[in-house]
Amino acid sequence: MLRLPRTACFAMALAAVTAVAACKGPPPATGAEPVNAATAPKTTLQVTNRNFYDMNVFLLAQGQRFRVGTATGNNATSTFQFPSQLVENGSVQFLATPIGAAGADFTQPLDVRPGDVVSVTIQP
Repeated sequence: MLRLPRTACFAMALAAVTAVAACKGPPPATGAEPVNAATAPKTTLQVTNRNFYDMNVFLLAQGQRFRVGTATGNNATSTFQFPSQLVENGSVQFLATPIGAAGADFTQPLDVRPGDVVSVTIQP
């Protein structure tokens, strides 16, 4: 089986993985009612895949793995939204696995909050 070098998946440098806070309203007041899942802000992941292979992208949070989607290869950018409830506990990681090849890699743990936009680049 073909094994991709570790750098073929997610770039592990902080410059390649950034979390940018999206515009959010004021935080809820203490004792406020929980936010309805339908009205909660969506958290966005933008993946630029510079690798040849399409990649399955997963979110690792709360001790579980959640599939986010497929990032098309050959320098394409894919945008995914997922429920903010998955990042309410703060630290998450993203996992990329190539379709049609062996290997996988993770980002460093990221501090992501509901409503954030996270940009990740997969290097060739």
